[in-house]
Amino acid sequence: MSPLISGLVSSVASMIFNAATAGPGKAQAARRNGEETPGPSSFLHLSPEAASLAGMAGKGVAVGTGNSALPSGMGVGSMHGRSVSREDFQTLLERFGATQAQKDQLVAGFDTNNDGRIGQDEFLQGLSKTRGAQAGSDFAQTVLQLMDNAGNADGTVARQEFAALTTAFGSAQSGPRQA
Repeated sequence: MSPLISGLVSSVASMIFNAATAGPGKAQAARRNGEETPGPSSFLHLSPEAASLAGMAGKGVAVGTGNSALPSGMGVGSMHGRSVSREDFQTLLERFGATQAQKDQLVAGFDTNNDGRIGQDEFLQGLSKTRGAQAGSDFAQTVLQLMDNAGNADGTVARQEFAALTTAFGSAQSGPRQA
């Protein structure tokens, strides 16, 4: 195959891929202060360091914006048994630039037991879904978009962007869950 035809086939394949990944349900531009901000139109992914943090979250380890990793249930004020109300979690998501649709989707995705509160374990399990086979789900892509748009919106969630949401969640946690 000649280089000209090979290049043409490659360009057409690239256009088809880009059109397919920019369809409905994929990452869209976010709004900040009522203005649309540019956001990635294709699949978002974790940097290697952020992927490592997502793996740690799956094992119950919360990581803040500093360099320390705190096992679930340990740390300043002891995070074990603590949670964030649905309303406080939506406020937190709003600070990261989430739309109402994103807030609804993320609250439903993180609050797996539907008790109106997001516990530490639920939050960490939700974060762990941003890597591996689950990273392409609508939920995972919404989480990644939120982290990336609150950072530099380059299509890759860096360690600092990933840890910023974990830190914000830790700061929003209140006392023990009420049954």
